[in-house]
Order: sequence, then C-alpha cells, then structure tokens
Amino acid sequence: MLTRIAVLGSATFIERLRSFEHELPSIRLDYYTYNIPSDAKDIIPTIKPCDAVFFSGSFPFTYAKDSIAKLPIPTFYLKQDENAIMTTLLSLSLTNPTAVHKLSIDLVHPEGVKNVLEDIGLTNQTPFLMKIDTSFDLEEIVAFHTILQKNGATLLAITSIHAVYQRLRDNGLSVIRMIDPKSSIIKAIEDTKSLALLFKSQSAKIAVGYIQTNIESSISEEKVKQIAASIQANTVKEADNLYTLFSTQGDVQEALNNNFITSWMNSSLAVKMAFGYGKTVLEATQNARDALSYATDNTAYLLTDSKELLGPYPYSNKQVRLKNVEPQFVQIAKETTLSPANLSKVIQFSRSRKSTEFTAYDLEVYLQVSRRTTERILKKLADHGYAQIIGEEMTYQQGRPRAIYELNFPIYN
Repeated sequence: MLTRIAVLGSATFIERLRSFEHELPSIRLDYYTYNIPSDAKDIIPTIKPCDAVFFSGSFPFTYAKDSIAKLPIPTFYLKQDENAIMTTLLSLSLTNPTAVHKLSIDLVHPEGVKNVLEDIGLTNQTPFLMKIDTSFDLEEIVAFHTILQKNGATLLAITSIHAVYQRLRDNGLSVIRMIDPKSSIIKAIEDTKSLALLFKSQSAKIAVGYIQTNIESSISEEKVKQIAASIQANTVKEADNLYTLFSTQGDVQEALNNNFITSWMNSSLAVKMAFGYGKTVLEATQNARDALSYATDNTAYLLTDSKELLGPYPYSNKQVRLKNVEPQFVQIAKETTLSPANLSKVIQFSRSRKSTEFTAYDLEVYLQVSRRTTERILKKLADHGYAQIIGEEMTYQQGRPRAIYELNFPIYN
C-alpha cells in the first residue's frame, strides 16, 4: 500500500524532489508550492487526504504551527544540518571559488558553519553569518546580504530561503542557494513515511471505554448509540447503569482532541466515562476499569498503555503517570512510599508554577484533595529531604502562619 505524503516547498525544492521521487518506492508525493515560507499556514487547509505532511524546511513548518495543531496526521520537516553546509561549500569550491571571509550566509544554526570550517582546517577564516528565525522579515535578511555586498565586504551570498535568493538575484547581486543533499532529502521523506506508518499502527490499537450512571438512573439507549457512533464503537450493555464500548485509539483520541466529551455529558444525568488503551483487549479493558475509578460525575479519564492517566475531561487533560520508569523517581517513590500517581501530580504541580515556592494550600488546591492528605504528602517528601521549608507567610490576622515549601529534586526529566 502506498504511503501518501503532502510536500510543502518552494518551486525549486519541489522541482528537485520530482527529479528523484522515483527512488522512493511505496510513497506517493502530493506537491504544494509556496512563494514565501509564511504561505505554508494558508496551504495547510487546502491539503487533500494524506498520511503525513512534509515541509521542505523549519521555516514553513514554524509558520504553519497553529494550522498543524489541527491536523489529525503526523508532520515532519527537513532539518538543515552540517551535511548541507559541507555540500554547499564543496560545490562552491568547484564552480565559483570564493574566499570564505568574503561570504555572507543566512541559516537557522550558524554554529554549524563554524563546526564545518573547523573540521576542514579553516579556522582562520570566518564568513559573515546571520542566524535567522521566523521573527525576521524577509526584507531584513535581504538587507543583510545587500549591504555587505554593496560595501565590498563580501562577494557572494548563500541563503537558505528561496524567496531571498530570488530577491537578491533580481537586484543583480551574486547569490547561491544552500544545497540540501539528495541523501538528506530521501532520508527525511523515508522518516516521514515511518512516522505515518507508526501513527497508523498506534491509531488502530484497541481502545475500551465505559459509560456509567448512578444506580438510581440510567442513560438512554439513544444517547449511548450517539456516543458510540462518534467513535465508531461497538457497545455491550453490562447492566442498567453500565455500558462497555470497543473502539480504536485513533477514533477515541480524535474525539477527545475535538472535545466531543462536552456533548456526551448531560447535566441532568450524572455520567462517568473512562477509556483504556492497550496492546490487547484485556489490557485495554483493565486500563479502562482503572481509569473509571478516578472519574466523578460528568467527567472522563483516559489511561494509556504506558500508564499515563489523562483527565478529567472536558475540564482538563493533565497527565499523571501511574507508573514510574525514571530511576530517580522510582527511588523517590520507594523511599517516601508515595504512589506513582501522587508523585507525578506533585511534579506536574511544580512544573505548572511560575515560582519554585509554594504552600500546602497551593498544593491542596491543585491536587483537589483534603488538607490532611496534602500535609501527609509533604511530610513524606520533607522527611526524606525531597522538600524543605524555606519560610513562612501570614496573609491573615489570626491563626498560625503557613509554611512555605520548595521541592529538592529534579522535575524536568
């Protein structure tokens, strides 16, 4: 089966890719041409059904980020690496020999040029470099090369952006494009294909869901059919107040991403929902059952096959790990006897804050648990040196001051 990939690039890039697309078996490329990188964001809504989207560089990819977030398929872009710099300089030495210090170069990672020159023993020569990103207007990049060349500081411009190349050329300046090696382009397209196949594989995995109401009430068969249809699920009635749904991870994930959960809930009927992912039906069923234990009225939770708990939907999709795999976190959980879920919640709490300092009340509000439970968690962390009291605050006139805490272990793993 062919993997269909949408390619967004300049006319020159697409023309070059067409010349060797026959070397990409089992891949069908659909081409979309832009004049300037920022056009990519407007092209995304016009893309026809495909398995993945490939961008010719980081610029169009970054410009289209907001549109990409709405895509239900994976995206990839060609990264400009030191091979591109080496290939460009080698080609230049054969076709238009120019002293390195007489070059002006714009690129995303200018440090790559310095690394290449160091590798080939030209550390005593430095070109004029401009680090570019999407905050730059194309006119700024054009001006960078133009001023240097007109002042005689440089003899040749090397640009990473086709639109800049065209402008400089139209203005009568000496310019060449950065060359992306054929091997790098082929590898990037093949990586995009692998990403698409992996995405399909993950989306096709089994997902099991539960719909549960209070014993005193029951959800209508029509409502269950509506929910099942939205995720293309088969349903089994377990009891008057419990239904099981069998679907795929892709369908469930799309429903959650698009906030279908809001339409599933009915304020006049207390409904709990849960979903579980797994490599087998048994694993997915167990994960759904575990997720259901966290659900409260008119909320839903999802437990993935890697034991990541997401929810409560539709109010939040905060992620909590119910399994520790980082050795350091395993050690902390073991020493403090905190559950993986509670430790993960504390870590997520700390990551979400602008300040490293917090009170027991701050943590209590975030965890949505009792003060006693919060203080028990903090005591366990403090007793083993993973949290410490660094001060006190008194924001009210009576009572005891609140202790101010700070965590004492890395949270960014």
